[in-house]
Amino acid sequence: MSEAARRATAQLRPIRPADAPALLRFYQCLSPDSLYFRFFSLPTVDAEKADGFCRIDYDDVMALVCETGGRIVAIAQYFRFPNRPDRAEAAFMVEDALQGQGIGTRLLERLADIAREHGISTFEAEVLGENRRMLGVFRNCGFDITERRIDLGVEKVVLTLAPTAVYEKRAAERSERAATASMKLLFEPRVVAVIGAARERGKIGAEIFHNLVSSGFTGKAIPINPKAEKILGLRAYASLSDVPGEVDLAVIAIPADKVERAVDDCVAKGVKAIVVITAGFSETGEEGRRREAFLMEKVRRSGMRMVGPNCMGHLNTDPKIALNTTFSPVYPPPGNVALSSQSGALGLALLEHASRLNLGISSFVSVGNKADVSGNDLIQYWSEDPRTGVILLYLESFGNPVRFSRIARRVGRTKPIVAVKSGRSAAGARAASSHTGALAQSDTVVDALFRQAGVIRTRTLEELFDVASLLAQQPIPRGRRVAILTNAGGPGILAADVCEDQGLSLPALSAATTKKLRAFLPAAASVANPVDMIASATPDHYRKSLALLLADDNVDSVIVIFIPPIAVAPDEIASAIVQGAKGTEKT
Repeated sequence: MSEAARRATAQLRPIRPADAPALLRFYQCLSPDSLYFRFFSLPTVDAEKADGFCRIDYDDVMALVCETGGRIVAIAQYFRFPNRPDRAEAAFMVEDALQGQGIGTRLLERLADIAREHGISTFEAEVLGENRRMLGVFRNCGFDITERRIDLGVEKVVLTLAPTAVYEKRAAERSERAATASMKLLFEPRVVAVIGAARERGKIGAEIFHNLVSSGFTGKAIPINPKAEKILGLRAYASLSDVPGEVDLAVIAIPADKVERAVDDCVAKGVKAIVVITAGFSETGEEGRRREAFLMEKVRRSGMRMVGPNCMGHLNTDPKIALNTTFSPVYPPPGNVALSSQSGALGLALLEHASRLNLGISSFVSVGNKADVSGNDLIQYWSEDPRTGVILLYLESFGNPVRFSRIARRVGRTKPIVAVKSGRSAAGARAASSHTGALAQSDTVVDALFRQAGVIRTRTLEELFDVASLLAQQPIPRGRRVAILTNAGGPGILAADVCEDQGLSLPALSAATTKKLRAFLPAAASVANPVDMIASATPDHYRKSLALLLADDNVDSVIVIFIPPIAVAPDEIASAIVQGAKGTEKT
């Protein structure tokens, strides 16, 4: 199997009657060992049998196939027992070259989801003891399992399909790994073709290709334009099929009526990721939705991942990649903040604002209509991205709110997620619908969803960046216990009130800490929490006090307040706070 085939994105879907020829080819390519492990014999699978396998009722009998590159590479099935309607026999097969890569586990997860929806609570399977890979899939899936030997060399495996804590954890981990693998060529391509690249600046295709080259992309940039020989000194090709070698990522910036043909070219070329900049799809009404659905069918059948349509591109600031497929005039500085925007125009503004604040961006994606790649996919990808520490989202809708909540709650424990959700008013919801085809959702429901998922919601973009700047520069506190250090009593009291309003607590400091504070602070100072050093506090007081508070086991984080009095240099205080935060003056 080629490396391109191994890197292809897989699609899991129910089997269809039209799949019979592809299923027959799948069975004909299996090794004798694989056939024997599945059927306990070496059966002859002909066209009639393959057709029979594809004609099911999707209730008592269900079958899922895994498809990549237009080929069926795996199948999973269950057959309900007539006398035990809550039980079913389960089995699956994976192409020999792809065994051991997690496909069987993913098929089992999805098959179990469907079975539960149809009232099936238990799977049974008879597995040859030599079939270690299948036994491993059952044993490692996370469901409660029992096994017993029923005959020479045969094991009976019984799975209880109720999700366990172990199952949920492993399924989440598998989902994140799958998302990361499927998005890799989107963020780390080696060869990028821009379909619609142009020499005349001001056109979207021209700006995208210019940005790709000028950002210092470390891979190979290829312009596709049938009317140009060279663009920015690089050879242009009339079509994608003329490009020698593999293309990892294609950016499509041509009129809507030509996009379908361009996607066909990408499929034929074996491209694994595309970014469709072009508008004119689901955001325009019923006809646009039909075109988008047709486009997605092509994408899914080929195993590609698609950003868009109706978007402004994406970027990865990693110096090893330096990828920029946007038409933004701004390339932000590298950093640890990942950003997704459902609005292209707003994405431009967000990048500009981040650059003005010198807020470093790890990667950015304008998802547009989210026909394929969604915020859920990105959150899972960023959860595994070592360069990302904070995730920012501008949302107009949720594709799958339940899945969003589950993913965000898990990822947000280690990487904060901050979101602005537009369409809070009735007028805003109508505008969002016409903008990206977003579905209206009650703002009360959205608030509850964010609270349940642990997402930090901001009302404005200014708040979004304020929170992002804080989170990007500060580690996540260990808990809710806060100490306040100030040189003015009033602001300290106000800060204490706000902390408690927000569910934070101000614990008593340890006796050792208060003793050490009392040793060098003025007699009039208060060494309770808040610690009021009074207006005469010196840089040395700030430095020593902050180091002591951070070292106190009763304290998870410290809020430092400085009100400039007369004859105290703010720069010296700031420097002392930095040194105290580093623990350079522990006493």
